Amino acid sequence: MKKLFLIPALVIAAAVALAACGGGSGSSGTTATAGVGMNAVSTKDIGGTGTVLVDSSGQTLYASDQEAAAGKILCTGACNSFWEPVTANGNVSSSSSVPGKLGTVQRPDGGMQVTYNGEALYSFTQDQPGQVSGDGFKDAFGGQQFTWHVVTVGNSGGTSGGGGGGSTSSSGGGSVYSY
Repeated sequence: MKKLFLIPALVIAAAVALAACGGGSGSSGTTATAGVGMNAVSTKDIGGTGTVLVDSSGQTLYASDQEAAAGKILCTGACNSFWEPVTANGNVSSSSSVPGKLGTVQRPDGGMQVTYNGEALYSFTQDQPGQVSGDGFKDAFGGQQFTWHVVTVGNSGGTSGGGGGGSTSSSGGGSVYSY
């Protein structure tokens, strides 16, 4: 009798575990929602890099040189399996720790992506919280070349960005991958 009860329990546990892994929407991403006392995008001092933007999980945030130049979202599809867009479910606002301007831009899939001083924000799936391994990273998806830089704030080592004291680091190097 105990064996008969154990099998359905294992099936239910497996179903719950699979549901927790998420569905196949292909657009996971970090959610930045505005709310009282909620700062989904904030700053963190990371040794050797300076003060950078991070998401609510402590993941370092990046921007693409090519998107900044084009003024639109270019990282879609397979690109988002490495560079997860920081998305918003409503309006976003800057906290006192973020000296620049947070906003949103509509993605080609209809979702809203968080921007910092006009640059679309992404986290790098190869980073752990507190890591900056995607700075200067070069890759290509669907024929589009990308160069990624950590988003820094204040005078923490990048070239000065527009408005609000933001900057995007311009250190060279990185790896080149095409998909």
